[in-house]
Amino acid sequence: MNILVSNLGFAFSGIGFVFLFLLLLTTKKQSLQKKLLYLICFFGVVWSLTSYSQFTAQWGIAPVLLAESCLNIALFLLLTSSLSNHQTLNKTITSSIQRGLLAALLIMASLAAIRMFSPILNLKLFLLFHLGQAIIGLWATEQLYRRTHRSETWAIKPLCLGLGVFFAYHFALYSDALLTSSIERGFWVGRGWIAVLAIPLILLTARRVSNWGSRVYVSREVIYHSTLLLVAGGYLLIMAIAGYYLKIQGQAWGSLAQSLFFALSGIVFASLFLSESFRNNLKVFITKHFFANKYEYRVEWMKVAELLDNQDNSPYDSALQAMVRPFGCEQALLAIQENNKFKIKADYQTADNHSEAQQLLSHLANPAVEHQWIIDIPQLKSGGEKTPFEINTLELPTNHPFYYVVPLTCSTGVKGVYLLSRPTSTDRLNWEDRDLMRAISMQLSVYLNVYHTNQKLAESRQFDTFNRMSAFLVHDLKNVVAQLQLINKNAVKHRHNPEFVDDAFETVESAVGRLNKVLHQLNNKRLEKQPTQSVNIIDTLQTVCEHRAVSLPKPTLQFNSTSNESVTYYHLSADADRLRNIFGHLIQNAQDATPQEGVVTVKAELKPDYFVIAIEDNGTGMSQDFIESRLFKPFDTTKGNAGMGIGAYDAKQFIEDLGGYIEVDSTLGKGTRFQVYLPVINENQTVIEK
Repeated sequence: MNILVSNLGFAFSGIGFVFLFLLLLTTKKQSLQKKLLYLICFFGVVWSLTSYSQFTAQWGIAPVLLAESCLNIALFLLLTSSLSNHQTLNKTITSSIQRGLLAALLIMASLAAIRMFSPILNLKLFLLFHLGQAIIGLWATEQLYRRTHRSETWAIKPLCLGLGVFFAYHFALYSDALLTSSIERGFWVGRGWIAVLAIPLILLTARRVSNWGSRVYVSREVIYHSTLLLVAGGYLLIMAIAGYYLKIQGQAWGSLAQSLFFALSGIVFASLFLSESFRNNLKVFITKHFFANKYEYRVEWMKVAELLDNQDNSPYDSALQAMVRPFGCEQALLAIQENNKFKIKADYQTADNHSEAQQLLSHLANPAVEHQWIIDIPQLKSGGEKTPFEINTLELPTNHPFYYVVPLTCSTGVKGVYLLSRPTSTDRLNWEDRDLMRAISMQLSVYLNVYHTNQKLAESRQFDTFNRMSAFLVHDLKNVVAQLQLINKNAVKHRHNPEFVDDAFETVESAVGRLNKVLHQLNNKRLEKQPTQSVNIIDTLQTVCEHRAVSLPKPTLQFNSTSNESVTYYHLSADADRLRNIFGHLIQNAQDATPQEGVVTVKAELKPDYFVIAIEDNGTGMSQDFIESRLFKPFDTTKGNAGMGIGAYDAKQFIEDLGGYIEVDSTLGKGTRFQVYLPVINENQTVIEK
């Protein structure tokens, strides 16, 4: 059992090399470094198996030394190839020192292989060989780290750290063995655990270095929680050792001292893990030392989209939270430019008095927006930031929490700035923080520009509705005026005719009703939908024709039916006044387009699916282009100031609302035929009923 427990490190290292090999298989990209990683995985598994079996199978130390020599050669080749962009060993190992060291390693491995079958050399000499291998490994690791450009050291740092510990441990092991002429067993079996530590670091570098071909993704959350677990485990282990020491040293009071110590350490442990600052600092440490980028951009954009989709907050609050969240700012403001002045639209955990912020805005907002510049206020005051504009820093307020001014601009719309306090997610802004700020700011500027555009569009629609209502009301007033003018014109000849007097009173009564409706709609500032009622179509047409008979040519009404039912029995559920106005307008248009000696005919015909009213004339007619492009276009008229250009448009809208449609057939110089189709049965109910 003791042997199995002491060799667990080699078992885990073997599993780790197998796992690394399987992860490398997940990508198709091939490179020299990837092939060497395959080789390292193979020799790593062999080294772990021989080390594990040294005591359990009584293999002796020779196979272990041979496997370790092969593993060291593969690691040396990986370190030297990482310094070159070439993909062959001949072009990679160019210096005489590298070739000499590789030859020495190969000779040592060969001698170790020979010693497995014939003890030609003393074991102490092999310990010296492996001490030399450890020194060569440390030299190669140092060369890789020192000769790598500073901007790329983050990529190879985990590899250098892992292999540096691996070779340093072996250096200490074999140095001790040579000094004492023996290998301490605990020291020896610890190699497995050192390998377990080095494998994840090799994997991390394989992920960071693009040409190694690894596409393994390690989540920041996984690293974060794993680090928390590791810190917790280490803390508890240290506390356990300290508690055991107190128990041993305390004698009679040892158990009590141990219990009190555990209680206090538990409180400290809970306080640390509940501390927001501790967790934030840990995230910053992990981000700095384990990842190529400070931010996980896919997650960041998903969270920004989620914030912008929140309907509970105003667009300004959502935009401010989207900027604040990635950087963990404790205070922030969003100001938008209105009438050449920046007005605060949203604030986050700031005081109600924004006088200091307004002073900052008056001095820094315009330069930030004009030059698209993220201003670092402390650096600006100390003179450490070079800007494309000049600011008198003595005029800047001092009693405020803000560190940065971030411009918010859109090429054709909103302009504004963010005032941000010191970020808690980083110690100091670098190029990556500024790029993320700019990217989020650009997205939010588009978002707010769309919001402003929608606001203006809503206002424009309200004005359009009001203008449309006004046009229809004026159109109604014009019709009333036309009726009254017609009475006044005919009064000269017919004022003593009792029938004319009766018609005049009816017309005045109708005009009063229309005017009251117009006044009611003006008071309510909207066009109200009138209640529908059962309207006899033929009676309506007869009434309209009689009213239009005062103008020439007089319209004539004709009707027939292709079915067994008479058209005179059918009614339409609609607004009676508006229906009369529609037919009256169409007949009036026919009269206006026809000379007095011409003909205007109104025909009504009942067909199986539609009630068809045709209004025909032999007037001037219209071109097909005019019918398609202008006839039903609102506010487009050929009557000059006498017309509003909405009669035909209103007729088309009203008939289509009833489920019907209008067809127009016209020829220039020959006349026009308007055919109004009213459905007998629509999708929901009978429109025309007996």
